[in-house]
Amino acid sequence: MSESAQNSSSEMDSMLNELYPYRDTTTTYSQIPAQGLKADEVLAMVRDFAKREDEVGDQGKVSGSLYSGDHDHYHVLAQVFEEFAHTNVLQRDMYPSATKFESEIIAMTLDMLHGTGPDSDACGVITSGGSESLITALYTYREQASRERGVTKPNVVIPTTAHVALDKGAHWLGIEVRHATLTDKFVVDLKAMEAMIDENTIALVGSAGNYAHGLIDPITEIGQLALKHGIGLHVDGCLGGYLLPWIEANGVEVTPWDFRVAGVTSISADTHKYGYALKGTSTLSYRTRSLRANQYFTFPDWPGGLYLSPGFAGSRSGGLIASTWASLVLMGQEGYKSAAKDIYDAAQKIVEGIRRDIPEIEVVGDPLFLLAFTSTDLDVYLINDALKERGWRMNALQLPAGLHFCLTRPNTKDNVVEQYVIDLKESVAYAKEKKGEAARSGAMYGFSGTPKGNATLSFVMSGYLDAMHELAPTD
Repeated sequence: MSESAQNSSSEMDSMLNELYPYRDTTTTYSQIPAQGLKADEVLAMVRDFAKREDEVGDQGKVSGSLYSGDHDHYHVLAQVFEEFAHTNVLQRDMYPSATKFESEIIAMTLDMLHGTGPDSDACGVITSGGSESLITALYTYREQASRERGVTKPNVVIPTTAHVALDKGAHWLGIEVRHATLTDKFVVDLKAMEAMIDENTIALVGSAGNYAHGLIDPITEIGQLALKHGIGLHVDGCLGGYLLPWIEANGVEVTPWDFRVAGVTSISADTHKYGYALKGTSTLSYRTRSLRANQYFTFPDWPGGLYLSPGFAGSRSGGLIASTWASLVLMGQEGYKSAAKDIYDAAQKIVEGIRRDIPEIEVVGDPLFLLAFTSTDLDVYLINDALKERGWRMNALQLPAGLHFCLTRPNTKDNVVEQYVIDLKESVAYAKEKKGEAARSGAMYGFSGTPKGNATLSFVMSGYLDAMHELAPTD
């Protein structure tokens, strides 16, 4: 077998082991078993999975992904979820508590985002996550532009660093995406953005902060562009929306980005990230009810009855909405402020450590909670290889190549960031030693280390998605 074939086989084995770690120790079910398993068998199996999979995250060595890390908090939320797990919030006559939970989540979010006041018309909805919030916002602006301006060939102008869910949603919705370039500060270039606006532009987008580098685009200036051209401005606060307000509340200067900024017409903010709720909820807030109305779908002529739906989802579990509400009231403002202080302080310790002791890499911008770094001389994926060997799970970036560390509560444990700086310095030394060699890791969203190389990317990416939905292969 050739060396390249051996490497390919090794990469495939590594991928299979990552996706199917239980294939050799548990039964793979290709059909419903003839006799159901006993409850204690099922519970023992899934508890073993959970214990093994939580170990790395609980050490505080994972970027993003786990935002709370407090298993007592999870336990209470799970108890709340259990009470409403079987309920469908479409059936409000049976489960009116859903209206209390949902409306109060929206109201608390609007208050946090400075969308309240005696003259406010702000409102919102709950979605299943950041992607749905972003795609729903695109749909809303498309419908508004069609109804109010007769736009039939819509486009949206976004930074190149805006979340890729916007590209996915635009593809589904038939909206052209125009990607505005960045300044040397890694935020959107306003001149580039304005040059792309025309009569078919339905909205502008800015991030607070963006996924790649954690930076906040110049939302105030983008808001002025939106007002000048009579279009909406969506702020993607899916990542930072539930953290930045509390960093600011602790006295840190934060670039303006919420409803205090003129021209901002909608904001997405994920409750299942720094809101510390269970996975599967996000908020989408609008400055006006008339804008939100464009999101609604009604169909009065269906034989099944009058149909109305606020968004993409039909049936939704009341358990997620109830547990999200519980997370907000359990944390309270003081809880959010305390967590934000710990996260901000931890991020600054790493930034200071890099700038003081590791000149071979450069921090991107002035991050508040998510820090990214690049290198003009070293292969950052080699750095990532060495970090992985030391137990760290970073997020790999491209265009340009980089790594980012999204700080969350588990990363604020004693000595975690101090050890990270030590391990990062050693990993940089490894990259210098191995300079010119091929790295094992690359940049794929949602994975810490995967194959890279444009010649095979489409095949590898599609194959990975296929594998995620198929049974574990047998030897």
